[in-house]
Amino acid sequence: MMRKIFNLGTVLLVSTIAVFFTACTSGTNSQGVDNANVANTVASESNSANAAASDSAFKVDFKTEPGQVQAGAPATLIFTVKDSKNSVIKDLQVVHEKPMHLLIVSKDLSEFYHVHPEQSADGSYRVQHTFPNGGDYKFYADFTPPNAKQVVERIDVKVSGTERAKVALVADTKLEKSVDGLKVTMKPSAKIEAGQELTLDFAAFDAKTGKPTTDLQNYLGELAHFVIISEDLVDFVHAHPMAKGEKMDGMKMDGDAKKKDHNADGHSHGADSKETNKPSAYEVSAHTAFPRAGLYKLWAQFQRGGKVISIPFIVNVPAGKAKVVKPANVPAGATKVTVSSNGYEPSSVSVVKGQPVKLAFYRADSENCGGEVVFAKQNIRKKLAVSETVLVEFTPTEAGEIAFACGMDMLRGKLVVTQ
Repeated sequence: MMRKIFNLGTVLLVSTIAVFFTACTSGTNSQGVDNANVANTVASESNSANAAASDSAFKVDFKTEPGQVQAGAPATLIFTVKDSKNSVIKDLQVVHEKPMHLLIVSKDLSEFYHVHPEQSADGSYRVQHTFPNGGDYKFYADFTPPNAKQVVERIDVKVSGTERAKVALVADTKLEKSVDGLKVTMKPSAKIEAGQELTLDFAAFDAKTGKPTTDLQNYLGELAHFVIISEDLVDFVHAHPMAKGEKMDGMKMDGDAKKKDHNADGHSHGADSKETNKPSAYEVSAHTAFPRAGLYKLWAQFQRGGKVISIPFIVNVPAGKAKVVKPANVPAGATKVTVSSNGYEPSSVSVVKGQPVKLAFYRADSENCGGEVVFAKQNIRKKLAVSETVLVEFTPTEAGEIAFACGMDMLRGKLVVTQ
């Protein structure tokens, strides 16, 4: 999506890291923790009513210090990631400046915290947190082991102490919110309904003047972060923005050779995201899909004046119309690559230098973040609509490996080019 805006900023595009059950992860694990006995390490197990089936090769041992978490008192939350051989994984991949993102919500979704455990000498990841109230909380520990896919570990935690009254989840009648001097509007690009891919467009304004903000600061390497959770806590989405210059015009879009400066929006990105000498963008967008009907709560996070501001929205998602899924239409001579929550299948394809390559990408459903496929080295980017077969064709000129990935670099594959 591209449109004209004020010259005070530029448009950003968010490509969503979507975790719908397993979604973009290699596994979504769930475990329950009773803090009366939490001094003993609790291994990952699917014992929650909301547990999702998982084939993850990794698990998380979780414990707290002190063993009994009390409302109003600081507690250290300790996560130890282990592989299938029970060996501790000490060096997680750094994703958006952190090795682990921990999203904490109360069961009624009225409380939301985004914190970041840091590695300790023993290989565990720790963070101190104070819960303001007693009651039930849900943790989403989001991390990526070395040479592996993203994993989201779900943990249920009971905090002792006085519990506040539950807050009912009610859909917003107006998608405009003001928090700490920042007014944010949200506009969907299409009718919101279950299974419908769409873009959620956000615009940030100064609440006093009503003018577009030009002083948003990078938070964890980007100008905004988004988290979406369903009322029953099953569906979880963690999204980050990517600049239009980096993700739209910076590469070919279905054959368009037009290019643009990587830092054209006034901010550098990734490892170079510390430059903020130009006016910031004030519009961001999230490309996503709500997998089921029901209520969802969304938090849009921005940083301004050194403070992280979380803007909440609540949307009601009605059931969508039944969609006819067309079978893959793979032409002769093409290699079919299926895109799903399991990634690319096959994820490795052997080809020969100097011979034309024809790949037929097929995405059967929207419950994954594979809405685009990117061949960065070839400056090729293609949108993958659900149940459509999309061809990628080129001729490799060098032996070696050619990587391809989804727009958020979470699903990954490669071509192995031989002489």
